Amino acid sequence: MEIQLTRRTFLKTTTLGLTGLTLGCSIGPWPFDRKFSNVTVWLTISEDNWITIMVPKAEMGQGVSTALPMIVAEELEADWTKVTFALRGELGDYSISGAMGVSGITGGSTSISTMFEPLREMGAAAKEMLVTACAQRWQVEPESLTARNSFITHSTMRSITYGALAEEANLLPIPENPQLKDPSAFSIIGQPLDRLDTPDHIEGRSVFGTDVKVPEMLYAAVRQSPVFGGQVAHFDPSIIEGTTAEAILEIPGGVAVVAKSYWEAEKVAQSLEIDFHIPEEMEALSSEDISQQLTQDLSTPGSQVRLIGDPIAAMESAPIKVEALYVVPFLAHAAMEPMTCTAKVTPESCEVWVPTQGARIVQAVTRANTGLDVSSIEVYPTHLGGGFGRKVESDYVTQAVLASKAVGKPVKVIWSRQEDMQHDYYRPAFKAELKGGIGESTGIVSWIGKSAGPSLMAGGFFDFMSTAGFSPLPYDVPNMSAHYVESDFGVPIGWWRSIGSSQNVFFVESFVDELAGAAGEDPLTFRGEHLKNNERRLAVLERVAEMANWGQPVVPGAAQGVALALHGASVLAQIAEVSVDSGGEIRVHTVYCALDCGGVVNPDIVEAQIEGAVIFGLTAALYGEITIENGRVRQSNFHDYPLITMIDAPLVKTTIIKSDARPSGVGEIGVPPIAPAVTNAIFAATGHRVRYLPISLYEFS
Repeated sequence: MEIQLTRRTFLKTTTLGLTGLTLGCSIGPWPFDRKFSNVTVWLTISEDNWITIMVPKAEMGQGVSTALPMIVAEELEADWTKVTFALRGELGDYSISGAMGVSGITGGSTSISTMFEPLREMGAAAKEMLVTACAQRWQVEPESLTARNSFITHSTMRSITYGALAEEANLLPIPENPQLKDPSAFSIIGQPLDRLDTPDHIEGRSVFGTDVKVPEMLYAAVRQSPVFGGQVAHFDPSIIEGTTAEAILEIPGGVAVVAKSYWEAEKVAQSLEIDFHIPEEMEALSSEDISQQLTQDLSTPGSQVRLIGDPIAAMESAPIKVEALYVVPFLAHAAMEPMTCTAKVTPESCEVWVPTQGARIVQAVTRANTGLDVSSIEVYPTHLGGGFGRKVESDYVTQAVLASKAVGKPVKVIWSRQEDMQHDYYRPAFKAELKGGIGESTGIVSWIGKSAGPSLMAGGFFDFMSTAGFSPLPYDVPNMSAHYVESDFGVPIGWWRSIGSSQNVFFVESFVDELAGAAGEDPLTFRGEHLKNNERRLAVLERVAEMANWGQPVVPGAAQGVALALHGASVLAQIAEVSVDSGGEIRVHTVYCALDCGGVVNPDIVEAQIEGAVIFGLTAALYGEITIENGRVRQSNFHDYPLITMIDAPLVKTTIIKSDARPSGVGEIGVPPIAPAVTNAIFAATGHRVRYLPISLYEFS
């Protein structure tokens, strides 16, 4: 999905209690004015020559608190050692009230791609204002001045800091069309600079959701219906008598216990006896029922997603025909930091401190639960201890707001790991049926695909989220069709890192390997033959083959598997080197990644994103499975929903292909290809096709 920047503008102000030069940048489709109602980025240059960029996106480890300031600093010609960042409303920094807007959703790998040009323009505009201020002060021509390393220097070598000019620059009009640098002159963008947030993380200064403390704060633990869709039928409030709990209240789907510490609240919550009203259709729901329903749904026509040529006729005449059924389970997000939120509700206002990917959503939810005007609601996003799409949701925000409203004091809600695991918004379970035809020249002449699973855009005319990676195909196929059948089981689903591509690339890349095998072709060569009309994708595939020395694994007895993925304008190819011992033990030794993501702001951050995505996706491929019994989740913690550990983690080698194209996303693209790369390698090693996940369900001995 490509997000269009429909309009942008720059604003400057001296009304925020800030000194020096302050510019605000508005990005998005909302109307702009000089009341700063939708400002999303702030740049401040103080008199002591420090430059602060307020980052409007959630920082959940992906590095936006460094990458976005780098873009501004490049055009500003800033001294990078004097650049810092602030999360919007971060504790210890000035806060931005609800009336001034909060950042939109952080997700879809869009932070850099949507903000690259606007942030460049903001930095360039600030630089021109500083140069103009200096020219006026010294009574010289602007052309005689040079801006570099946060200094303005005259041709006579006279110089002055940005900070010394900031107040004067703040009085000047903002340039409408600031001159941008030629990318060949970049000295900050493209460099592997150290992350700005690393010292704070190391020294414990970074504020995560569970770190928030406000005066008179109480804590809340929650007990929610163990069965999906259940609501509280009855509980006895007097149960807290004689305990250390201060209050107990009903929340949507459960109850919250409020106490002076989390452990006191959790102890009481665990002892509660609550009667829930359970929807009749959910009481007996099981994973087996879901599997049967998906199979039944695949027998229906579904909605046509794409049609090219005449795939049915081409299939009938194809000399080689292949069919396969693929299955993936529900998956949890399993972020290291469970859901948490702190709220302070008064009759006149509300403050919310929360790790969130959608601060505007938090604002809207708070308004709905308090009746307050948006101008009276302040949202303070913190660092996220993992997001992966889960923290776009707002259920935990509602709980904190309602608890604070009920007791009249600030309340921090913290979920236990069990509550987090069993009350997630899960990656949907899916099945896909694929049929392919191979022609006389061993190329794909027909491709017919149909997938079934819950929709992230239920009831929508066209669910491009659920079909991402399933259609269009990354390869040239003259005749193809794709259909999607929307299924609904009452299990809550949500955004999971890489969304629909997380399952669909597994389907597609596994089936491409099966077609290559039926055609008697090498899997990598076969893919290359279907990429002849796309030089960029072919170049990525060839680069990863070169990196991995395709066909000659480093580890004796290991085998290799390859997969390709697209995300927006980004292209990634992975080769996994895998061994399977005589006991069926699987070991992923090395994962090679070749990436073309357009221009790169910070290559170290890009590589870290790919490494993290590989580990995230590999964990799901090897072990990830949420199963349902009697309408409830069986898994409860990491003992039965395991994560990959360091001893089993592969070496990840990444090559970034240099490109002059505009930056595109990298946060999600590393997840989808790892499962098929590994399962294709397993086939090469054992002859067993892995058509359902997780891999741990198979026995290869």
